[in-house]
Amino acid sequence: MKNENFKMLSLREEKTLTKEELKNYYQQLREYALSRKLTNTTKGATTIAPHLKNATNAIADKLTNLLAGGEVIKLSDGQENVPDGPVIYAHSHQGLLDNFAWIPVTPDHAIILHSDKVKKFLVLIQLNTGLVLVSKRDGEDENRKNAKLDMMKLLLEGHSIAYFPECAWNLSPNKLHLPMSFGFLDLAKKTQVPVIPEVDEFTYDTTTAKERITRIHTRFGKPIYVGLEDDLSEKLKEYEEAISTMRWDLIQEKGLFARREITNQDYINYLKGNLRNLELGGIDIQVEREHLWDAKNEFYQFHHINDVPFSPFGELLETEEVQKLKMLNYMHHI
Repeated sequence: MKNENFKMLSLREEKTLTKEELKNYYQQLREYALSRKLTNTTKGATTIAPHLKNATNAIADKLTNLLAGGEVIKLSDGQENVPDGPVIYAHSHQGLLDNFAWIPVTPDHAIILHSDKVKKFLVLIQLNTGLVLVSKRDGEDENRKNAKLDMMKLLLEGHSIAYFPECAWNLSPNKLHLPMSFGFLDLAKKTQVPVIPEVDEFTYDTTTAKERITRIHTRFGKPIYVGLEDDLSEKLKEYEEAISTMRWDLIQEKGLFARREITNQDYINYLKGNLRNLELGGIDIQVEREHLWDAKNEFYQFHHINDVPFSPFGELLETEEVQKLKMLNYMHHI
């Protein structure tokens, strides 16, 4: 099979194939992925990076402490759920520390699917793990296709991938995860590699003037296998249930104060921390809003970044959405 003659099918086109035709297509797709050169993967990701695991662990551990504002207690469990061979580590994503905290406790080396829309220094300090860089910008379908083919090739050649299905930091105080697409499950289906749900749960010290993270608990869930005839939407529900349950269990284990005890200033400190993280990462809130999965969904618009305006006096102000709703209500009654 010549590479230039191979046509990748959309998921909609795949649904028109019989089971036998789908099997044949997947076999051809795997052969095509293996035959091509890596285009979006950083140099050394498959040759040098796997041998740097111990050094990368130490660097990631120090960076975690630095970004958290001091020494962090690090707990982890569930590594026995990770089978031998390549896997897709499907991470929850609460903030900047997710880029590093999981690395030292992960059993094997994993190459990270990483947005190219962040500050260059963040990319540079993660190069020793190996990165598959992907664009979130409009009109970059070819870039995203190449990133997917790179990940297929890497998985088929025995390398693990670290994937963040939410595609952005979950900065919401009241949602266990953000809406997500099932691209990582499609990747698992095409390569027949299991998905490992993974959660990092943070504990914050709010008793001091400068709020900081004091503990990180990482948990690895049981593998999710995606068969040839499995419905990806159903598999996504299985994954969402897994990470929601894991986060909820970790939240219960660490204990939290009741919501009725949270003051406006507590919430403002939380918002300020989120905005600092976004600034450090060089991430524009508006870009995040516009280029995320299901970003136009009303449910998502009201609960994503939670960038609620506030005054210097500790007062929460009305959001643009609240103002719009008030205006609509006013117009409806005049």
